[in-house]
Amino acid sequence: MHLGIRSWKNLVVYAFNAFSIPLLIKTLFSPWKMDQNLGSHFSILEKVAFFIFSRILGFVARVFLIIVGLIFTSCVILTFPIFFLIPININLDYLQNLGSFGASLSYGDTYTLSHHSQDVIFPGTQKIYGKEKSLRMIERGLSKDSNHNVLLVGDNGVGKSTLISYLGRLGQSGLSFSGIRLHRVVELFTEGLSLSDFDKCLREAANAGNVILVIENIHSYESLYERLMPYLHMPRLGIIATTDLANYDQVLKNHPEFLSKFEKVDVLQTNEEDTVAILMNNARQMHISIDQDAVLEIVRLADRLIGNVPEPAKSISILEELQTLGKRITVADVRQVVSDKTNIPVGDIDADEKKVLVELEDSMKKKIVGQGEAVKDLAEALRRLRTGIADHSKPAGSFLFLGPTGVGKTYTAKILAESYFGRKNAMIRFDMSEFSSGDSMTAFTERLTAAIEEAPMSLVFFDELEKANSLIHNLLLQVLDEGRLTRTSGREASFRDAIIIATSNAGSADIVANPAIDKKILLNNLISNGIFAPEFLNRFNDIILFKPLTQIDARKITALLLNEFAASLLADKKITLVITDALIDKISSAGYDPEFGARPIKRAMEQIVENKVAEYIMAGNTGGSLKIL
Repeated sequence: MHLGIRSWKNLVVYAFNAFSIPLLIKTLFSPWKMDQNLGSHFSILEKVAFFIFSRILGFVARVFLIIVGLIFTSCVILTFPIFFLIPININLDYLQNLGSFGASLSYGDTYTLSHHSQDVIFPGTQKIYGKEKSLRMIERGLSKDSNHNVLLVGDNGVGKSTLISYLGRLGQSGLSFSGIRLHRVVELFTEGLSLSDFDKCLREAANAGNVILVIENIHSYESLYERLMPYLHMPRLGIIATTDLANYDQVLKNHPEFLSKFEKVDVLQTNEEDTVAILMNNARQMHISIDQDAVLEIVRLADRLIGNVPEPAKSISILEELQTLGKRITVADVRQVVSDKTNIPVGDIDADEKKVLVELEDSMKKKIVGQGEAVKDLAEALRRLRTGIADHSKPAGSFLFLGPTGVGKTYTAKILAESYFGRKNAMIRFDMSEFSSGDSMTAFTERLTAAIEEAPMSLVFFDELEKANSLIHNLLLQVLDEGRLTRTSGREASFRDAIIIATSNAGSADIVANPAIDKKILLNNLISNGIFAPEFLNRFNDIILFKPLTQIDARKITALLLNEFAASLLADKKITLVITDALIDKISSAGYDPEFGARPIKRAMEQIVENKVAEYIMAGNTGGSLKIL
């Protein structure tokens, strides 16, 4: 169609509806603003006078606006030659933002409701992206002949409030769909509202005839469901309620009759393309100078590193922080802000971090005795992760540590977390003996996904994996193979930036009996004994055998423990512990036990060294030097 003619048609439709002509004709003989009950305290004569005055005043006002509207429409119709000759572009969205006049004359006032609510209106300069399907479903729900109520279901941050505000803007216009046209979208402040005022607000909204009532977080008001029920099928009242995925399952599904009165509309987080469009639009509104590459980096990093907030909320939060910089935003600025926000290094590797990565293996070997293979594999996995060359469809690294107790499996994971991630809480630890029963799977899923959403770049540590129920093993297949896990609410948590380490004492007796045992033989024994399924073991990047400690290893561990204790003693008590070869030999000989690893060494330390130090302090000594024979 010719651009000018299409614009002319849009303008004619707007002109006819700008003064609410169809609505005013329909209510021409109705009382002034439908306030039939306003004079309920008047005498009979006063009521008659008020009724006549209301009818006459309402009639005159409506006739005046109808005449003005018809004149305005006629003038617009006469502009056809201009639009035919000149391709003027006037789109319908622009005209919708202009609103309409006169509609309030046909609807009742809401005195109590106005005191406990606010009209929700989307700014005309803002645009909405990625919500076309949700809008279509909302339109169908609000346009029904009965039960025209809508329940928006989605996590905080996906855009439920934005949708509602957009409906408020559509309600101002006479050009939108019938269920919202010339309606007020009103958010009710339910918190702290008395029951009597709640009932008054609902009655006024129903009687007004032009109210779409919004109740946010409907799951928080279970006690009001019965009071709401009579209003959910009223012909002149629509209700929009909101909830999140978890509370929809846990609260609202327990009230099927209440739920049946609503059209359920799932509001999903935006995809990358729509999130980018939202950020570009917001940047213009916020007067932020930013190029598209920086916007793309915001979305990429938010998706990768912020797991507990949906889009577009998490990307918008980064944009808002970037606004405080007060300058043109670059990709480097985005990376710095995201790194500060998440405590996760991103972007180019600086000199300090490069040094940590290069020296990681050597620095870990200084603290971990006798497990060179494990340290080497872990250091290589971290370098792949940080340089961005790891397979990002799976976790950055997944390892199963097999070996006797006390040989350093857990200690290796702790040192790794502190050495690379730079924080002790980087290791998310699960004692898998807590999940030995089949009915523990839901609890495990929720705890695990919540933890990884909070800190997506972490070391996830599953201790004593063999004690977990086989259903848990099956659940972890998805994590190891696809780098994700689906919560009961349907939301996915990503493990693609995590390192996963699981430990098991299974097969320890075989390793102690034969430290040189072939790994394939050991794994076949575990499979044949039904401890682990072959497909589960195959999902790990590597299975590392932790060998029993030798006498030489025991001596090295003793020296490490003594040096750590001596440093702490000097810092806290100003006492210098003299470490001799004889002391090292004495402790390592007393604590050496291939079956129990380093734990007996620690007990020998307590008996031979720590008890002597305690006696030295109790004797009144402060500072000085202490030599233990």
